[in-house]
Amino acid sequence: MDLYTRLGKLSKKKNKTIIFPESYDERVNTAVKIILKEKLAKIILISERNIEHSIAPDKNLTIIDEAFSSQFLRSYHAIKTSKKKDYELSKSESDIRDPLTFSCILLKNNYADGIIAGSVYSSTEVIRNAISIIGVSKNNKTVSSFFLFTFPEKNFHHDKVFAYADCGVIPFPDAEQLSDIAIQTANSFKKLTGIRPRVAFLSFSTKGSAKDESINKILKAYELTKINTPSLVCDAELQFDAAFVKEVAARKNPLGKIKGDANVFIFPDLNSGNIAYKITERIGGATATGPILQGLSKPVMDLSRGCKAEDIINMTKVISNL
Repeated sequence: MDLYTRLGKLSKKKNKTIIFPESYDERVNTAVKIILKEKLAKIILISERNIEHSIAPDKNLTIIDEAFSSQFLRSYHAIKTSKKKDYELSKSESDIRDPLTFSCILLKNNYADGIIAGSVYSSTEVIRNAISIIGVSKNNKTVSSFFLFTFPEKNFHHDKVFAYADCGVIPFPDAEQLSDIAIQTANSFKKLTGIRPRVAFLSFSTKGSAKDESINKILKAYELTKINTPSLVCDAELQFDAAFVKEVAARKNPLGKIKGDANVFIFPDLNSGNIAYKITERIGGATATGPILQGLSKPVMDLSRGCKAEDIINMTKVISNL
């Protein structure tokens, strides 16, 4: 069964409540109509006063006027002053009228199960609001992201699902963060796909074929990952072909745990991860869903600003199953 067909069936059973702050974006409105029609989730839209939407009334749709945000001013201001004692109330009053900020406060106060944003807001705005208001999950220090990739039926890889990380959050992860990214992504991949993760820490070198100080970070991350999650199948350092092509793996890494069959790819930095995901999507013809944020105490998903309505629907299926 196709991944998103399977996730859609599960989403209907869970019937979670998802907030969309960008109700003024036509792509969001198009996606919400389909989400409601297919009963994938309950929807909360944050709207400006007197703005009319083309979405028909639905028992699973709630439209909240942003003016209602004032009811949560005290809660928001307490969060801000806990981090900066002299944060002015007037600034909080202005902040909370922003639809994304208001959405995070609603999620913080358990009015919903998750937020999907980023069709208009930048990744920086989405991530900053999520971390500062909602916070990171217990015993966690790293917030990261990954992309899920599926392929059309005629593509050679149509029966595969892959994950790339981190493609949207940490520009230059250190070894500890890189290990956290690998473990988080492996867990998310298993939860969403039901497939056992096989993790490759990527590099321009395979098993010492090149020497550079930057490779030390990758090797340290690999060692930390083996210590913290000994049952996880992972290997480092690997060039992409050694991680992905069985014939190449047999030559370059004959004794490795990854034999050209990796499905979770960990990039050494944001530059390489982001470039690779866009190449896989635009040239490889893959459907890329993400950035899927992980490590937060409650689910917040960050869309690409180049997303289509279909991407928003897929993200709804993802967030409903995390």
